[in-house]
Amino acid sequence: MTKQDFIDLLKRKFSSLIMILIPAFVIMLVIGALIWGLGYMIPEEWTAKISFYINNPSELRKLGEGSEWLFIAIQVLQVVIAPIPGQAAAFAGGFIFGFWKGWALTTLGLVIGSLIAMVLVRLLGISLVRKIVPESIIQRFDSVISDGGYMTFFMIFLLPALPDDAVCFLAGLTKLKLLPLSLVCLLGRAPGMAVLSLTGAGFADGLTLWVEVLFAVMMVASVVLWLFWEVIEAWVYDFLKIKRS
Repeated sequence: MTKQDFIDLLKRKFSSLIMILIPAFVIMLVIGALIWGLGYMIPEEWTAKISFYINNPSELRKLGEGSEWLFIAIQVLQVVIAPIPGQAAAFAGGFIFGFWKGWALTTLGLVIGSLIAMVLVRLLGISLVRKIVPESIIQRFDSVISDGGYMTFFMIFLLPALPDDAVCFLAGLTKLKLLPLSLVCLLGRAPGMAVLSLTGAGFADGLTLWVEVLFAVMMVASVVLWLFWEVIEAWVYDFLKIKRS
């Protein structure tokens, strides 16, 4: 990449950032106004309880005791049905259960959900995939279905911004064995879930040096991804032989 190409890339990035920030700022104002208005409608005892648990995460963790299976079920459902962002659930797991337990429960739920998705596809076939996965994603990843190996799926699960939940259903269409695929899902998703669980635990326990360092690393990585995502994405898609939309 030449110096002029980099300057042009920065111009495009900052222009797109401004177009994102303006509506985001407006949405934040609207949400803030709604929360402010709801504050007068919600009973004071409710707001007092909410404030209490936010300011005392240890008490919130006591409420989470005994709800491990419920949390795993939520993680399974977010893979199979996807009504809940997996990142938010992983963060909540770290916040409520602590880092190690939250990470373990999150990863276990994701692996079980991924295995269920693949088994359902093996039983019901392509018709189920077409009902759940957008056609554009199926077309982009058709080479993965026919030619992808375990390493290909590992990279898809490892890298951010790729539709890994949808890929679980596509993996069911392959001839690869399900148990190794589940292990690939575990190894690929574990690092990202660890970061989110550690962040959630850090907010609950206070921002320790480790969490502050993690935030700094994440911020640097985010800036690099933001600047060079098109280049990184092109390389990943070419390496995995995935069609670009």
